Amino acid sequence: MVRFHTCIVLLVAAAFGIAFGQAGPAWGEDFRVDNAVYAGDQKEPSSQSTTIFHGGMVYDCLQAPAETVVFNKTAGRFTLLNLGHRTRTELTTSEVAAFIDRLQPVAAKSKDPLVAFLAAPKFQERSDQPGELILSSPWITYRLVLAGETGPGVVEQYHDFCDWYARLNALLVPGSPPPFGRLMVNAAMAQRRAIASQVVLTLHPSQGSRQPTTIRSEHKLVSPLAAADLERVARAREFMENFKLVSFDQYRKIEPR
Repeated sequence: MVRFHTCIVLLVAAAFGIAFGQAGPAWGEDFRVDNAVYAGDQKEPSSQSTTIFHGGMVYDCLQAPAETVVFNKTAGRFTLLNLGHRTRTELTTSEVAAFIDRLQPVAAKSKDPLVAFLAAPKFQERSDQPGELILSSPWITYRLVLAGETGPGVVEQYHDFCDWYARLNALLVPGSPPPFGRLMVNAAMAQRRAIASQVVLTLHPSQGSRQPTTIRSEHKLVSPLAAADLERVARAREFMENFKLVSFDQYRKIEPR
């Protein structure tokens, strides 16, 4: 199953080396982020999602396949909703963090040079023009267009969720890249108190004859929430009550549609 949710191209990660149990931001402001992901030079997005921050919770809604991930930071819990099959499962942040703790030493020993690099990545930071941030390495380059001035509460909530979602995604998608690369990118943005309106990820091949792979994501922050956003939140809460609860292993075997 391929997921392209909020925090772009499945490589977002929390600042590598920051403790999972650190105090988080005060979650209070309501807003949403509309996301679109493009592969290469595509004009139409390969994936679209909407992420709604409301009442201290996050509702990450993927269009196709129809799946919603609800993050309750206070309770330390993710709820995954398969809208097509009307099933749900739950994972605690402790379970997700424990998986990431086990993943890092395994990735470091990988024979795949990209995976080994992502176990403890290092980037060179630069800015070629105002409002741009570039983090480069022999394997991966991120080019970010930073959004205009954004309130500190919004920035902190957004990055905190992206950090946790990156860890979650590494668990949800077997074989996905370790989440220790983009987390450093996320940390660089957090240090600048900014979020990105565009991120271009370039994967550099290990062999010179191959062309680099590029993935671009667009992110539009919207505030205040619209009535349709609140309706989507209400439906997600209803689904959390009514969908059949299954184990994580069972849920992962059911393809969203």
